[in-house]
Amino acid sequence: MIESPMSQTKYKLLINPQQSQILWKTQIFYFIVIFLTIGIICTWIIILISKIFYVQTLEELNQEEKTLAGTWLHQVQMYAISMKENHSTNKNINIDREWQSNNSTEKIIVCYYTVPKTFNAVWNLSPSQIDPHICTHIIVGFASIVNCTVDMGINTRIYEEVVNLKKNNSKLKVMISIGGSNEFNFGFPEMVKNHANRKRFIRSVLNVTKRFKFDGLDLDWEFPAWFEPNEKEKIHFVQLLYEIRKEFDHRSEKLILSVAAAAPQTIIDQSYDVPEIAKHVDFINLMSYDYHYYVWYFPVTDLNAPLFPHIMESGYLDTLNVNFSAHYWVKKMMPRYKIVIGIPTYGHSYKLDNPLNHKLQAPASGFGKLGFNGFVSYSVICQFLKHGASNVFVNKSKVPYAYRDEEWISYDNKESIYYKAKWILANGFKGAMIFSLNTDDWKNECNTNESFPLTRTITKFFKKGKD
Repeated sequence: MIESPMSQTKYKLLINPQQSQILWKTQIFYFIVIFLTIGIICTWIIILISKIFYVQTLEELNQEEKTLAGTWLHQVQMYAISMKENHSTNKNINIDREWQSNNSTEKIIVCYYTVPKTFNAVWNLSPSQIDPHICTHIIVGFASIVNCTVDMGINTRIYEEVVNLKKNNSKLKVMISIGGSNEFNFGFPEMVKNHANRKRFIRSVLNVTKRFKFDGLDLDWEFPAWFEPNEKEKIHFVQLLYEIRKEFDHRSEKLILSVAAAAPQTIIDQSYDVPEIAKHVDFINLMSYDYHYYVWYFPVTDLNAPLFPHIMESGYLDTLNVNFSAHYWVKKMMPRYKIVIGIPTYGHSYKLDNPLNHKLQAPASGFGKLGFNGFVSYSVICQFLKHGASNVFVNKSKVPYAYRDEEWISYDNKESIYYKAKWILANGFKGAMIFSLNTDDWKNECNTNESFPLTRTITKFFKKGKD
């Protein structure tokens, strides 16, 4: 039977809309697939670029830490040895905290600036990048003692550049620090052992302070009589301070004398005649950080600079915090108004044994990947947090830590520094010491719209407290 032309026409009219609909759906499907594919590729490219930028940024920032960590390692190792020898002992020391409140005195902010080992590198903080208004005192370190005289190294120009910051802030005081890890415990013992050596050193100090127009001297001996008990060394250190003070007081403009002082109780007891030191120094810079650091004989995570102990600590570990150290110095007869509390701008990193076990005192197998030898600048920590790390604030100790995968970092942030500044005011101490400007976020990597955000937190708080 032959279909009529009319029937064929009706059939075509029925088929064409169906074909058009199928074609339209197919085109939409392909469009969605292409769109999603492009989106996935673009996202992957963005992630790849971000990771490359992150790695390059960290590599650049890690270069800075490499130049600093070597200078700072000596002290943290001495603290670790102190903990190794005493962590199992049961310390029951009462620290008397009663005092008459007096917050009328203006607080000082002492900022250490470490002279870079590599000059003119993009990752190093140069003096011209330091804001001269965020600190009351800048201490430049670290010079050495060679043949009982001051050795400032090959680049003395950088010291001059820091002193020149006073042109933009006439109230700023700039001091030179002698010692630190540059000494490796050689220069000080030989220099202090007799009057002739001390006299030669003091003459050198006076020449340096006059030539470079320093406002004072900071002595960072790590640490007198520590390697072996030596009462004579403690006595000689006090004699040195007495003789320096005598010379400083004879200057037309009185020079400042400070000491970088240990925080662990065992080092304080062995290294310092505190009442005698108190007679001669304007203030001490309490190195209240590096309480915990990865060491093979105590391979667990813990806090770099806790304000108070956390709930898991007891015995000697219960003394490894800012509050105890500061009040122990008071107990040993150092006046509160001469104690400047140290605050770190860097953290300590650990490699977790098990990424699922990331709490305090979790087993660790070494330093983390970030930073250098466990030292991590605040800028790197910000990048770590920005790229997915979890952050935990330990409310009892008033400091945070962060973790991601095998990486675990204890550090200070603006919140913890706020609590420390508040505590300094409440307890009548002389002020805060920043260690150091080099590891604060001086390039605004943390996107806080300001340089040196940690240091500025203290500056703003003390200014507010004064007002």
